[in-house]
Amino acid sequence: MISKQLLAWYSLNKRSLPWRETKNPYKIWISEIMLQQTQVKTVIPFYRKWMSSFPDIKALANANYDDVLKHWEGLGYYSRCKNIHTTAKSLGEDFPDTFNELIKLPGIGEYTAKTILAIAYNKQEVGVDTNLERVGFRLLGLKKKSKFNSNRVKKFLEAIQDKSKPGDFNQALMDLGSSFCQAKAVHCSLCPITSECRATLSEDPLQFPEPKKNKPIPSVNVSVCIVYHNDRLLILQRPQNKMLGGLWEFPGGKIELGESKEAAVIREIKEETNLSILSPEYIGEVKHQYSHFKVTISLFLKSVSNVKTLKIKENYVWTTIKGLDKFALPKANYKMLELLNK
Repeated sequence: MISKQLLAWYSLNKRSLPWRETKNPYKIWISEIMLQQTQVKTVIPFYRKWMSSFPDIKALANANYDDVLKHWEGLGYYSRCKNIHTTAKSLGEDFPDTFNELIKLPGIGEYTAKTILAIAYNKQEVGVDTNLERVGFRLLGLKKKSKFNSNRVKKFLEAIQDKSKPGDFNQALMDLGSSFCQAKAVHCSLCPITSECRATLSEDPLQFPEPKKNKPIPSVNVSVCIVYHNDRLLILQRPQNKMLGGLWEFPGGKIELGESKEAAVIREIKEETNLSILSPEYIGEVKHQYSHFKVTISLFLKSVSNVKTLKIKENYVWTTIKGLDKFALPKANYKMLELLNK
C-alpha cells in the first residue's frame, strides 16, 4: 500500500533533476557523491559543469587532477573528489554492477552502492541515507536512535520497496524527505503516505527520531600572510593526505598559546617557506566555519624582495591575482581576497 501511494505521488510530483534524465551508472555515481551533505540546488550547476568537461569515466580518468579539483572547488569534502578520480583511473570503461564490487571502491559506502544499483541497474536495493532513515523512523513511530532501530528501518524499507521500480522508490523517498518530511519541519497534511505514518498520530512528529543534541563547535585561531614578490602572490598546495588535500592556499598556520598574531605569522612563514619577514601589514580578520570546527584567520600582507632563500616541501607557485582563477582554493582564501580588495 505504502509503495503504491508513494509511486503514484512521485510520478506526478517528482523533481526535474539533470541526473534523473539518465540511467548511466557513472552519472548516477557522480551525482550521489556530490549530493552527500550538500543541497540539491547547490549541486546542479556543479554537476552540469562536471558532465560538460568529463562526460564519461574515460574522460575523467584521463583528466589532470588539478583540473578535476578545480571543478569540485566550492563543494567541500575534497577527499571525495580525490576518491572519484582514483576510482575512475582504476576502473577503465566498465562500471561495476554488483554490490560486492562497488563497496570496494574508494569513497563508495553501502548507501551509495545500493542507490546506484537501484537507479542505474534496476536492482532491488534500498540506499538508506539520513533522509530515508528519518522517513522510516516516522513511519514506524520510532524515537530512539540506535543501531537496532536503524536496522529495523532498513529491513522495513526493503520489505515495502516496489520490486518493479526500485530506483523510483528510492528517489520518491528522497523527494518526500526533502519536501514534506524534513528534519526540522513536517507537512503531514500534504504527505501522500500520512495515513500509514505512526509519527503523525503524535503531538510532535519532529520527535521521531529524537533530534541530536548539538555539540559545541571548537574554535581555532590562525595567522595567514599574503606574501608577494613584484606583482605575484605565493600559494602553496596542501598535501593530498591532509584536510583540503590538493587545494592551494596562502601560507600560515595555527597561533600557539600565548603567541601574538604577528609572531605566529612570522614563525609560520619561516617554517613553511624559509622566508624571514619583519613587520607584516595587518589587513584584518576573516571567520569561516567547517563541518567540525570554526576558524578565525588573522590576515597579513608582506612584500618580499629576496626570494633566493625560499625553501618549500610542497608544490608552490608565484601567480598574479588573475592567475588564481586557474587554481582550486578553499573558500576561506576567497574571503581573504575579498578582505584584501577592500
